[in-house]
Amino acid sequence: MTKPKRILAFDISLGQPGVALVEIRNGQTTIVDKSNIKTTTKDSAAVRASIVYAWAVHFIERNRGKGFDFVVRELFQGRTWKQNAPVFSAWAAVDQALNVFGLAYTDDPITPGTHFKAVVGNGKASKQEVAEAVRKWTGFEGEFASDDESDACSLALYKAIKEGLI
Repeated sequence: MTKPKRILAFDISLGQPGVALVEIRNGQTTIVDKSNIKTTTKDSAAVRASIVYAWAVHFIERNRGKGFDFVVRELFQGRTWKQNAPVFSAWAAVDQALNVFGLAYTDDPITPGTHFKAVVGNGKASKQEVAEAVRKWTGFEGEFASDDESDACSLALYKAIKEGLI
C-alpha cells in the first residue's frame, strides 16, 4: 500500500470562501474534511478578512496532523479593482494563515475552467455539475454546505489528476 497523498485546496473569496482536504490512497479519493464561512457586507473588509483568516487557521489546525502534500487555490481575475480588491484581501488572509504553519501554495492558482474541464469534462460546468462530478470521483454522499466547498474539492481532484494520482 502506498503512502496517501493529501491535497489542501482553497476556493477563496471574501464573501464565502471554501476549503477541502482530499486524500488519495491507492488511486481512491476521499474527502477528509471541507468547510466554508460566510461573511457579511455589513462588516468592513478588514473585519471580513480577519474572519477568513481565523477560519483558515482553524481549518488548517484541525487537519495539520494529517499532513498536506499539496496546497492549491483557485484563480480569480475580476474585470475591475472593485471585484479584485475583496478577493485579494481574502487571498492575503489565507496566505497569512498558511504562513502561520509554515505552508505555501505548491502551484500557481488554477482557473475554474481548467479544473472544471478536468473533473467534470466541461470547462463551463454549472455548480450542480461540479458537485455531482466530485461525488462520482470521491464517493461522497453527503451535502455540500456551499458551492465553494464542492469547488474546493474539484480543485483538489484536478491536482490529483495532474499529478497522476488518479
